[in-house]
Amino acid sequence: MGGILVLRGHVLPVAGAPLADGLVVVEDGRISYVGPAGRGPHVAATATEVDVGGGTVLPGMIDAHVHLVADGAPDFMGSVVGSTPAALAAVSAANALRALQAGTVAVRDLGAPGGIAIDVGREIAAGRLPGAGVSAAGRAITAPGGHIPYLGVEVLGEEAMAAAAREELARGAGGIKLVATGGVLTPGAALGNAPFAEDELAAAAAAARDQGRWVAAHAIGNEGTRRALRAGATSVEHGYLLDDETVGLMATTGAVLVTTQVAVARMLRNRHLVDPAVVARAEEIHGVAVESLRRAARAGIPIAGATDAGTPFNPHGGVAEEAALLVADIGLTTTQALRAVTATAARCLLRPDLGHLSVGAPGHVVVTAGNPLDDVAALTDVRAVVLAGRQVDRPTTTPTTGGTA
Repeated sequence: MGGILVLRGHVLPVAGAPLADGLVVVEDGRISYVGPAGRGPHVAATATEVDVGGGTVLPGMIDAHVHLVADGAPDFMGSVVGSTPAALAAVSAANALRALQAGTVAVRDLGAPGGIAIDVGREIAAGRLPGAGVSAAGRAITAPGGHIPYLGVEVLGEEAMAAAAREELARGAGGIKLVATGGVLTPGAALGNAPFAEDELAAAAAAARDQGRWVAAHAIGNEGTRRALRAGATSVEHGYLLDDETVGLMATTGAVLVTTQVAVARMLRNRHLVDPAVVARAEEIHGVAVESLRRAARAGIPIAGATDAGTPFNPHGGVAEEAALLVADIGLTTTQALRAVTATAARCLLRPDLGHLSVGAPGHVVVTAGNPLDDVAALTDVRAVVLAGRQVDRPTTTPTTGGTA
């Protein structure tokens, strides 16, 4: 940090109205002014001015659901279990940097072996590694024979659930991940299977919430989702099978719905290269998932866009595509979609200081070539990234985030 950075032009603060002729000033890593250019402070001649061109200035994006240990290989499980901890740490660091270069300034990691994602996040926070900030769950808490055991720990019983949660929190986890149902990537148990009793989920959730941490619940299916919500989940991940009763419960608890449509879309886009059993599950869920998410959107449930990055053909740095799907498939406005990948996603990380341009907030700023409020796809065309007041070095050609067609 240090010095002064200036950005002039069209500004989308998210926390306030758009500014056609705006100014953002970052000093010593934090925003010191955001508002009309004509009312802005005098800026020293030594300040660094970021070339905005005809683009748009907005807060850095946030991906509320990723798996840093995986990079989108066709065999998700194989890429994890076939690698050493050192190799997984190197992959995690590379993925955090890739996300940052694409305009994602923070991610929430929801399942990794050991403390790998936690450790990488600690290194980034200390400035020893470049990359998006990481709030990690550590190992996901799943049932014996349940979903993604290779990214978690298998437990049953209230005492064991609470102990597992406390162990991850003691390692430095920002919250915990509860696997409340089956999942697309784990053939066998039904998608809507609910392996944990509500009291078991509540024991783990209480351990996290008592420490002011978040509780993310992988939830596909109404029974498992309801149990997780009543147990204290602060977010529902995926939400592919929600009925009106479950959506109503979400509204009363205030939980955020974290959508990950892009994960299914990319698997289906590359179905000829993915395990047929996984493809069958993705096809089974795709149509009903869209209607489920529309139901939640119509009810006014807060929605955060995320990618589930690391899953097959789903590399990191693609949360802008999720924003586009929220508009095209779910019916959100472009303003709502922008909030979904900024301020609302920050809510999932319990980081109210992120996802908006406001005085005192960290100087995490992105410049896009177009205006996302006119066309949300502009979020995919990032021209500059600023992290804590410093411009991020980016590849001359940003790697594609769409996978192989």
